[in-house]
Formats: sequence, C-alpha cells, structure tokens
Amino acid sequence: MFCLCCRPSGGFFAEGVAEPVLDFARALKRRAAYERRTQHSSAPATHPAPSEFIVRSTNAITMDPHIGNLAEADIHVRDGAIVNVGRSLSTSAIEIAGSDLTALPGRIADHRHLVSEVAPAADAERTSLRDMEPRDIYRALRLWLLDLVSAGFTCVHVCGIDIGSDHAETAVLAQIDSGVRGRFSYPLKAQTADSNKKSVRELYETWFADAADHLLDLGVTGDEGDAGQLLALQRLPLASTHQPDPVEAADRTIGAARRLEIDRWVGSLSPGKRADLILVRSAALLENRNTLRDLTAEDVDLVCIDGRIKKRNGVLVEPNEGVIRSEGREAIARLVAMQQRS
Repeated sequence: MFCLCCRPSGGFFAEGVAEPVLDFARALKRRAAYERRTQHSSAPATHPAPSEFIVRSTNAITMDPHIGNLAEADIHVRDGAIVNVGRSLSTSAIEIAGSDLTALPGRIADHRHLVSEVAPAADAERTSLRDMEPRDIYRALRLWLLDLVSAGFTCVHVCGIDIGSDHAETAVLAQIDSGVRGRFSYPLKAQTADSNKKSVRELYETWFADAADHLLDLGVTGDEGDAGQLLALQRLPLASTHQPDPVEAADRTIGAARRLEIDRWVGSLSPGKRADLILVRSAALLENRNTLRDLTAEDVDLVCIDGRIKKRNGVLVEPNEGVIRSEGREAIARLVAMQQRS
C-alpha cells in the first residue's frame, strides 16, 4: 500500500516550499494544476510551521494500552512527533495550559462523502458532480475540511464516488491545501479497465510517487472485481463500502487508524507517533459520556496535525478563513440547487 502520510520524515508543504520533483514532465503537470487552482479560489494555501510545545497538566486519554489514561499529564511535541507523555516533564518548549481540558488523539474520519454531508438530501452513491465546475468542487471541499478540522478531525478519508473521476485531481488539491492528513479514494465506477489504469497511474505519478510533500495518500473505491487489477498493479488500498457508526472514542481514533492501516503512525498519544492531537473541554466530553460522536467545534480548544497547530484557544489559525467560508458557502449553495433540480 502506498501511504505517503505514514512516512515519519514527511510533512505538508505548500507549493513552492516542497523539494522540486526530478521528473520534468511531472513537475509541469503539478505546476499546471497549481495554476488552475489559483483560478478556483482567491484563498492561497497557507500552513503554520511545525512548533515545539508541551501541553501541561491535562487529562490525557492516550488510547495507548501501555500508558492508559493519565491525569495531570504533560505531552511534549517536537519535529512533528510526540516526544514524551508523562508528569512534570522537563523542557524549555512553549507551554500550553491543559488544565480543565482533555487530550486525545485527533479524530479520524475513515470514510466520508462530500455530497451527503454538505447536501444531506442527496444520495452519495448515485449522485455525480460531473457537471459541476471544478471551482465549486474545490471550494466546497476546502470549507468542509476546514469545519472538520475545527471539530477536531485531523485525518479524513474522502471517498470520491460522488465526486467522480473527472474531478479527482481537484479533490486531491483541495485536500492537500487544507493541510489535513488523509486519503482520497479514486472512483472506479463506469470506467473501462484501460482508462482506470491510465487515470490512476497518472494521478499517482503526479502527486504520490515522490517522497511525501503532503499528508495525503491515494486509494481506490469501487467493486472489488473492477478494482482487482489496480490493487494488483499498484497495491492501492480499496475503500470499504461500509460506513461504521462509531460511538466510543477509540472507534474514532485508534480504531479508525487501524481501518485505514495508519495506526503505526497516528491514532494514539504514544511517544514516537506523529503529533495528531486535540484538546477538548473536559466538561463537554463528560457530557457525552466519554464519546466523540456528538462533540462540536465549540467543544474543541486545540487541534494539532503533524505538529502544526491548526486551532488554539477555540479559534482556527487559518488566516484565509473568511474567504474560504464565503467561497465555500456559495459553492455549496450551487451544489444544493443542482441536487434539487435533478
């Protein structure tokens, strides 16, 4: 399985920051895609730098059986990884007060559909966005992912069955620009064997063949028979058609990481794992009986993805939030109107 988000040296870089790719043709394809992206949105992709910090005196639900749950715990993060979890840790790192907060691994959405979430009346399995403008796909996805981050999700698997193969690269760009860890599963329905091979290979070689310069990996979705040749050809993960209804916290953290086969790197607050963690107001968590299903953005105080703080003191640090929200709402309104006409 190609899982570039799982490489410990990997990190997210916006265009112009990543190391240049060696393949000239691939570089031209990526440059052309980024130029198209500038036409999709006036909000540039900006990302906070990784920071070293320590969360002090928090209630830690680590999902690590060797550590368990710790009261008054410190969590030290450096170079995008969790360095240590314990009490009274000694470090000169920036301190973040964790009292009255509960630390957990970042929430993981292991199978999500854009259409069914932003236009709930639509059927994600039957709806095609083929006739929508790429600009609207990009804008809707970016707003949707921004809201998921605010609600404590640090990893999102976007199943592209409702987005369609024609918009696959647009969706990949939106996920990369969001700075969220995740996966995009390329839809195989209504494709011939040859076009499947060519399209997936081009998408993979353009965005996923080099050392990771983003937190995204590539999968495929469709009937197992249709996907078999691609699975054998490139060993891409096949998206499950089953969407679990997780209730317990573990089902949205370490359990979801196992389903995506990335639990070696995320899903628990274990030293050595990537620093995907959230701080939740403890009272809100207790009200939900130690589950994550019903938590809202208002309950989440801090979100950190790969050592990059995306939300702090209950406020997103995205400098282009206003533009992303304005553009995204307009795009979703057009999507809903299209669904009502169909």
